[in-house]
Amino acid sequence: MINTVGSDKSSGGFSFGNIYGLEYFLSLLFSLATYASMTVAILSYIALYVQKGNQIPTMEEVWGYFKYYFFRIFGSSIVLILMVFIGFIFCLIPGFYLFPFVAMMFPIMVIENGTFGYSFSRSFTMIKDNFWVTFGTLIIVWIIVYACMSMVVLPTTLFNMIGMFTSKNPQMSLTLSMITTVLQSLCQAFTIIPIITISLSYFSLLEQKENTGLMERITNFGNTNKTIDTRPEEY
Repeated sequence: MINTVGSDKSSGGFSFGNIYGLEYFLSLLFSLATYASMTVAILSYIALYVQKGNQIPTMEEVWGYFKYYFFRIFGSSIVLILMVFIGFIFCLIPGFYLFPFVAMMFPIMVIENGTFGYSFSRSFTMIKDNFWVTFGTLIIVWIIVYACMSMVVLPTTLFNMIGMFTSKNPQMSLTLSMITTVLQSLCQAFTIIPIITISLSYFSLLEQKENTGLMERITNFGNTNKTIDTRPEEY
């Protein structure tokens, strides 16, 4: 019995650790950190832009917001991903149901300086009467994003797979693999679109719920010649 176990280990037998090693989890962690960085940077810029009355914020101001909110967003992302993952395990429906509420939490955290608990309850309050509109908007946007990413990466991925089976030159396969990896990294820029979408949804829902006049500012983005609504917001 001992020899059998030993021979299984030496032959690289099937195990969870062999498939999902440390490198795999580190890759997931760095991917999550990258997405959290983009989320915080974009939301910080939007929050400062609205707060300053359509005035472009400086790099120092955005960096100050970034440092303050990054670990809050990053830590919350880990908890929320686990929550949605558990929801998907239970017949998928709870995961889909939580998806828009989880997405709405990030603008609330940055724009309203909300804690995790406050942002969670606040997202339910804002979305409960507009669930299907918010859910449908996010799903359509993510489908478009993944379609764009696939169009960029698919050709090199197909050539890479063909090269693995037909090419006798390993250098060619390595080159195609490197190109595919670079393109996949560049495609992360497409994920900016859902972040902007949920931010605009936040302002739209805030306008419907509280009539704060923020939609006028969103309409005038980039136009400094129009009269700016300077009424203070209270969150």
